Amino acid sequence: MAEPRLLLIGRLQSTLDVLAEELRRFGRDVVATNDRVLIRQTLVEGKVDLVVIGGGLDDPAREEMRDYVFRFSPAIPLHLVPRTEGGSPATTVTFANEQIVLYKVFAAAREHPDAP
Repeated sequence: MAEPRLLLIGRLQSTLDVLAEELRRFGRDVVATNDRVLIRQTLVEGKVDLVVIGGGLDDPAREEMRDYVFRFSPAIPLHLVPRTEGGSPATTVTFANEQIVLYKVFAAAREHPDAP
């Protein structure tokens, strides 16, 4: 199975660059951006399998970005990084990795529905 491509969306590009670098250490295929033009282009061209929106955006901005993503790709799996006390940008790496693994598990189950 090919590595799914993650679109990671957040507030600060400098933080997104660090998070993408860390995710790539796990072999992840990541596009990390806060640029709406690149987000739209990536979604419209079908070059992404799942989306994670970071916790650095305030609630109205996260909702707006969620709606923006769904406008171009309504069926894409989209996950919001939970906001927790003591959370940091580093928790995004763990959360995104978990979502990628789950994506791969569910994709494998769809490919082999009758496996014991």
